[in-house]
Amino acid sequence: MIRINLVAERKTEKVRKPLLNFESGNEALGNVLMGAVIVMAMLFCGYKFVSMNSTLKGLDTSIADANRERDRLKDILTKGEAFKAQRELLKRKVELITELKKNQAVPVHLLDQISRNLPEFLWLDKISERGNGISFYGQATTYNAVSNFYNNLDASSYFADVILGTTQQEKQGVTFSMTCRFIPLRDQQAATAAADDDDHGAPDAGAQDA
Repeated sequence: MIRINLVAERKTEKVRKPLLNFESGNEALGNVLMGAVIVMAMLFCGYKFVSMNSTLKGLDTSIADANRERDRLKDILTKGEAFKAQRELLKRKVELITELKKNQAVPVHLLDQISRNLPEFLWLDKISERGNGISFYGQATTYNAVSNFYNNLDASSYFADVILGTTQQEKQGVTFSMTCRFIPLRDQQAATAAADDDDHGAPDAGAQDA
């Protein structure tokens, strides 16, 4: 009779444990990869921060340079406008003197004295003469220019009784009128000579007492 030992057979069917735990290895590898990704992300963010910060500094420098260039050009433009106004003023003076000389309406010496006393940013449109009385009609960019013209004439020995007429604000500046009396050089010399004669001809106070 044949006997089969089933107990021994069951013992041989025990489950064998694997030599390596692949599941724990995969978990470790995943952690390493995750850490590498985080490090790379941090490095990338740091690179972008440095790059953007450098770009921002470059833009700040460019803006500062542009502002300096704008201020420089603005100063040049302002000077150019001033030179243009001065050139226009001189042009008007030359045209006025040329026209008056052509018409021979006013003596050349009077024109010379008027030209000497014309301030900047003021020009004359018309000059009329009646005897020694002179009337001016002109324009200026500001009231100060009109005031300067008045003061120049009043301080000159060739003009007297300077009177400022009407002044009116216009879009392009100020219009004005002014009158005065012209004193030619010969009249000044005659007045000086007469004053000297009066001084010499006056009796000496000490002699009268004697």
